[in-house]
Amino acid sequence: MYVLGINAYHGDAAAAIIKDGKLIAAVEEERFNRVKHCAGFPAESIRYCLKTAGIGIEEVEHIGISRDPSAHLHKKVLFAAGRAARQLAGGSGRRQTAGGRQADRVNDLGLDVVDEAEVGKLPAVPGNGEGNGQGLGIFRQVKDRLGNAAKVRDLKDAIATALGVSPKSLRAQFHNVEHHRAHLASSFFVSPFERAALLSIDGFGDFVSTMWAAGEENSIDVLGEVEYPHSTGIVYTATTQFLGFPYYGDEGKIMGLAPYGQPRFIEEFRSIIRTEAHGHFRLNLDYFRHHAEGVDMTWDQGSPVIGRIYSDSYADTFGPARQPGSAIGDRERDIAASLQLRLEEVGFHILNHLHEQTGLTDLGLSGGVAYNSVMNGKILLNTPFRRVFIQPAAGDSGTALGVCYEIYNGKLKRPRHEVMLGAYTGPEFTDQEIRAELVASDLTFETFDDDGVTKRAAQDIADGLVVGWFQGRMEFGPRALGNRSIVVDPRRADMKEILNERIKKREPFRPFAPSILEERTADYFEQEHPAPTMLMVYQVREERRAEIPAVTHVDGSGRLQTVSRELNPRYYQLISDFNELTGVPVVLNTSFNENEPIVCTPRHAIDCFLKTRMDVLYMGNLAVRRLRN
Repeated sequence: MYVLGINAYHGDAAAAIIKDGKLIAAVEEERFNRVKHCAGFPAESIRYCLKTAGIGIEEVEHIGISRDPSAHLHKKVLFAAGRAARQLAGGSGRRQTAGGRQADRVNDLGLDVVDEAEVGKLPAVPGNGEGNGQGLGIFRQVKDRLGNAAKVRDLKDAIATALGVSPKSLRAQFHNVEHHRAHLASSFFVSPFERAALLSIDGFGDFVSTMWAAGEENSIDVLGEVEYPHSTGIVYTATTQFLGFPYYGDEGKIMGLAPYGQPRFIEEFRSIIRTEAHGHFRLNLDYFRHHAEGVDMTWDQGSPVIGRIYSDSYADTFGPARQPGSAIGDRERDIAASLQLRLEEVGFHILNHLHEQTGLTDLGLSGGVAYNSVMNGKILLNTPFRRVFIQPAAGDSGTALGVCYEIYNGKLKRPRHEVMLGAYTGPEFTDQEIRAELVASDLTFETFDDDGVTKRAAQDIADGLVVGWFQGRMEFGPRALGNRSIVVDPRRADMKEILNERIKKREPFRPFAPSILEERTADYFEQEHPAPTMLMVYQVREERRAEIPAVTHVDGSGRLQTVSRELNPRYYQLISDFNELTGVPVVLNTSFNENEPIVCTPRHAIDCFLKTRMDVLYMGNLAVRRLRN
C-alpha cells in the first residue's frame, strides 16, 4: 500500500511517500525550484517521490494534505461573526489591501489555506469599509473562503494537472488531515517510543497554535490545545519583524542574537504572553494586529511574504522599530534575549503540565517552534522528560510525513514499524552521474576509493581548507547533516569569519554548528542525549571551549549534531579520520548553499562551488580543487 502525503499552498511545500508503512522518500519543493521556503503546490517533490518509489500516481492508494478546512469550523465562524459585530459597533473598517491573487491569500479563520506564523487576512472589502457594508462584506468573504477551501479539499485535479494525467486515472482515496494532528503524527509514529507525550507548538494551522496529546501504539489522544489568536509563534515572528528581520524564516536569527543580550525586558514579555492554568497561555492582544486587522501573506508560488504582525504598542513599550540593515544595539540584543527566555518559560510551562497529565517521560516534539534548538536543549534540564524525539523536518514541511503516518497508522490502524532516526530521504546520485556533470563543466577532478576519499578530505579540513561535502541522499528539513554540507576545522577561531567572507555572507552574530562522533558527546558537551538532526543546543564543557572556538557560541553553547556510524557511515568516517589527524572528534558543519536553498543535485553543487571561494568540492568519490593563482 502506497500513501502520499503533501504540504501545499503555503510555505515549505513538500511531499513524502511510504509503502506498507516504510518511508521511501520525503523532500521539500524548494530544493528543486531553488526558491527558499517555496509555497504553492509541490509538483516536483511529488514527481521525485513517485520516481523513487518506482510507481505511477495511479498506484497510490491514499493521498492526504496537512490541512482540514472543516476543522474547528464553528469556532472560526463564531470568531468571524464576533469580529464583524465589533467592527459594526465601532464603525471603522478594516484596512484596505492590494496585490496578490485571491488563491494566494491566507486568512485568519482557517477557512482556506491558513498557515502558522502567516495567518491572518480576509480579502479587502469593497466599498467604503464602514458600517453595515463592512459587516456584510465580512460574511460574504467567509462564504467565499468556504468556496476556496476546495483547493485544499480536492487535490485530484491539482495532482492530475501537475503530473499530466487524467483525474479519472487516480484511484486514491483523498484525506484532509488537521494541521496539528499531522505534526503530532510526524513526531510519534516514526519515533522509537511505544508510548509518548506529544507537543505540537507552532504559529497557526487550522485555527490552532498549540496541541498536546498522548501517543500509544497506533493512536494519538489529543489532551489539550490553544486556539487562535493566541500563539507563541506569533509572538516570536512579530518580535522578529520589530527587530528588523522581515523575511519568512528569520526567527532563527533572533535565536542566534539572544545570547549577546540581557533579558532586561522579561517582565514586558511576561505581560505580552501570559501563562494560565493547565498548560494554557494567552496573548495581550494590544501588541498584535492579526486578530483585529488581519495580516497580508502572499506568495504566488514563490517565497512567502508576510505583512506586519506587531501593533504600535511595541513601539510604545520598546521604542521605534529597528529598520532592516541598520546597526544592532544593546536594546535589540536585550529584546532578543528577553523574547527567547519568555519562549522557554512558556514552553516549559506547557511541557510540565503535559508530563503531569500523562505521567510519561518520553516526548515527541513538533511544529515550527520546535526548530528553536536553544529551548529544545534545555528540556531535559527544566522538565521531567528524559528522552526527546524531534524528526528533522519538525516544521510545516514535515507535515507531509505526518500525513502519511496519520493515514496509515492513525486512520487505517496499521501497526507501526518505522523509526526515523536520520534525515536522508532525498535524491542521491551515482559517481557516473557526478562524473558526467564535471565533464560537462570542463572541470579537472580526482577519483578516490572509499577509504581514500574521507582520509584526503579530513587532511584538507585539518589543513584549513573550506570543503564542500556532497554525498548520498539529501537531507529532509532545514539542516545539512553531512550529505549536503560545507565542512571546516573547528579549532580555528577565524573560521567563522572565513566562511562568512567567502561563502555564507551571514550576520556575524549567527553561530556555526559542530558535528561530533556520537560516543564522544559527553567529552565535549554538558549533556549527552543524542541530537542526530541538529535540533538541540547544549553547553560546551568549559575546558573544551578553547579547543573548538569556531563552533562555540558567545554563551558557551553549540547546536550540535551527534553522528553515528549506523546513520551516516561516510560522514562518521570523515570525522573519525579528522580525529585521527588532530585528536578532535568534531568538525564545523554548515549547509551547502549561498543565500539559496541547500544544494540538491551535482549541478547545484558545482554552481555553488564556482561562484564562491570554496577550496575543494568532494562529490561521491570525486573531488575538484580550486586552482590557485
